[in-house]
This record gives sequence, structure tokens and C-alpha cells, in this order.
Amino acid sequence: MTSFGSLRSAVFDKEERKQQYQSHIRGLNAFDRHKKFLKDYVDFYGTGRKIDIVLPSKTDQDTLREGYRFIRSEEDDMDRSWEQRLVKRYYDKLFKEYCIADMSQYKKGKHH
Repeated sequence: MTSFGSLRSAVFDKEERKQQYQSHIRGLNAFDRHKKFLKDYVDFYGTGRKIDIVLPSKTDQDTLREGYRFIRSEEDDMDRSWEQRLVKRYYDKLFKEYCIADMSQYKKGKHH
């Protein structure tokens, strides 16, 4: 049976480690905190392999830049990849919220 002093010391040590961990976590931004939690999870439950966390090679904004067309054709709508669905959803949103107007003849009173 362990003594009360050693039990109390173990509890205080555990609490101190917990507070140090929490203060370290609070000092990280969201992405670094996410990477740390993933690393801790893999270290604890993983297969022993080290895995490096790699950022996605292509963001949604990159996808929109590559796939956006001012005027879409029916062929563009036939492609059902996630990239084209994202671009179409963005296009539909713009089409409903904005209009194109030729204001070059406005001051001359020619409006059609």
C-alpha cells in the first residue's frame, strides 16, 4: 500500500502536467492545435508509424480560379466532379445576385 504522501505527490504531479499541457494548448492557433491533437492521437493509438500532416495541395479558391468561366456551357454542366459542382454553385450564386449592364450610353439618354 502506498503512503499518503506519495499518493498526494502523484496527484499534484499529474495536475501540474495537466495545467502545463492546457497552457501550451491555449498558446497555439487553431491549425497548430489541430496538428498537435492529430499527432498526439497517432502517437497514442497509432501503429507506430510517423505520419506528417500535409496541407491540401489545392484549396477551394484555387479550384474556383481554375474552373470558373464567365459564361458556362452545357458541356461544363455535364462534368459532375466535386470541383465542377463547386464552380457551378459559385456561378449560380453570382448569377442570381449580380447583373451586367452597359452604362456607356447612360449620359446620352440612350437606355435600352
